[in-house]
Amino acid sequence: MDFPAEAQRCLCCDRPLQTQKSKTRRVCTLQTGSIQARELRKRCGHCPAAPVAVSAQLAALVPPQQRYGYDLIAWVGLARYHQHRQRREIRAALARQGMPLAAGSVSALCDRFLRALETLHRHKAPALRAAMAGGYPLHIDATSDKGRGGLFLCLDGWRGWVLHAVKVGSENAAELQPAIEHTVAAFGPPVATVRDLGSAGAKAVAGCRLEAVPDLVCHYHFLAAVGKQLLDVEYAALRSQLRRSKVRSGLRELLRALRGRARVRADLAALILWVLEGSGHKHPPYPFALPHWDFYWRCGQFRHKARRWLPGPRSPAERRVLRQASALLAALGRRQRIAWAVPRLERNWAVFNQLREILRLRDDELPRGSRWAPLTGRGPSATVSRLQAIETTVEAYHDSLRQRVGDQPPRLSDDRPEAVVLAYLDRYSDSLFGHPVARDPGGRVLAVVERTNNVAEHFFATSKQKLRRRLGRAHLGRDMEDQPAQAALAANLLCPDYVRIVCGTLDRLPQAFAALDRQAITTSTPLQRNNKDAALRKRIRAWTADGE
Repeated sequence: MDFPAEAQRCLCCDRPLQTQKSKTRRVCTLQTGSIQARELRKRCGHCPAAPVAVSAQLAALVPPQQRYGYDLIAWVGLARYHQHRQRREIRAALARQGMPLAAGSVSALCDRFLRALETLHRHKAPALRAAMAGGYPLHIDATSDKGRGGLFLCLDGWRGWVLHAVKVGSENAAELQPAIEHTVAAFGPPVATVRDLGSAGAKAVAGCRLEAVPDLVCHYHFLAAVGKQLLDVEYAALRSQLRRSKVRSGLRELLRALRGRARVRADLAALILWVLEGSGHKHPPYPFALPHWDFYWRCGQFRHKARRWLPGPRSPAERRVLRQASALLAALGRRQRIAWAVPRLERNWAVFNQLREILRLRDDELPRGSRWAPLTGRGPSATVSRLQAIETTVEAYHDSLRQRVGDQPPRLSDDRPEAVVLAYLDRYSDSLFGHPVARDPGGRVLAVVERTNNVAEHFFATSKQKLRRRLGRAHLGRDMEDQPAQAALAANLLCPDYVRIVCGTLDRLPQAFAALDRQAITTSTPLQRNNKDAALRKRIRAWTADGE
């Protein structure tokens, strides 16, 4: 197919252009299929400085000096990062369209998609900033899988947009602060920052604090930190003793032996299964639930539940099984470490639950809860009133703790649980409340900054689910380390308002990529796949090549 330059006359002297030369290359697009494209370039014979006129039609189809078109790049990238297809699924779909691609070509197109998407995101930052004229809360968080593949995110908490993503070797202020500064420079200062209790995050947002931006800590992370400080030692001791006692393994062997026995009622097997697993409901994350303590409590309730759920008369086989189970459970009462840990655990658990009730943090507001639950049945105005009521209650509780603890300064290592809670409140009370509110010109509340960092927690959880779907693996340590940070920006394509600003519709994404190349806009960063040892591995490859 011929692609002549559309220009007819010289821009300098207005004389007719003449065909200078033709350039042929193989081009593959969804629109044209695989073709041999011959570009007819033109130039003015009287103006040596005049630019060479090229085909705008061909430039809109395929990037310069490349084979695969913009529509194919966008299609493969959306299939990979928007629809979460595996490479073999993408290859099979393209083969059905008459375009068989190798796995390496699919990976290369995915990389081009990510680079183009990052360039488009940065190029459209002024338009996105204009759409965020009412401000945005900056939620920051980092994640990794088993300590590998650290990814740091800056998110708009009201819209759910990923504003910036970067790979980090570890969660330290030196690596987090440049990412926050980049976000603020591109999108303006936030109305507030929301983060966990880590010192790295606190240091990284120091510049925002100097500009009087409220620095808020997540209520979930605050409660989790208090709970771990109160419960870790005793709960670890109980967990260790339960493991050493081998009560669980003994009950499981007993349960396996019961299945299929004719002279034993199914209720007996159900009773032992209840001791092992409880009611079967999903537990909130630790320390908001203590599964090992719940198991210990059910062990203590075994005899009582057996009388209620397994009334007589009992067969000899049932009595024998009950005696075996009771002997297994009686071993727990003879362990002195359990006798030390359980009373302290009960005392500290009561103090933790009292603080949780004061903060009114429900299960559906935890990261594993429903991500939309905080908004269900409660508008922004009601949320503001609720936060004000919680703040008043926390202040009263804070004052009462000061009176109960006395003049002795509280410490995190204090043996008194009230003193531990007081130490945390003294340190973080200024960052627990003061959530900014967005209002319309009439004063009506439009949005309020969330008191948790669930927008980031849910993003990471969803991203890992999608990555497992694409890769078909459960353990993602190496995969998260190899996935470029730009892949996080693909989540923005699920937001209709974001898509409308950057390209109109997803169908027009290829045209948006082509416009970037026409304007010679290149603001993407290298795709970094190994966040720690990339430079060292490059040296090793050079040494190996020299040796060979």
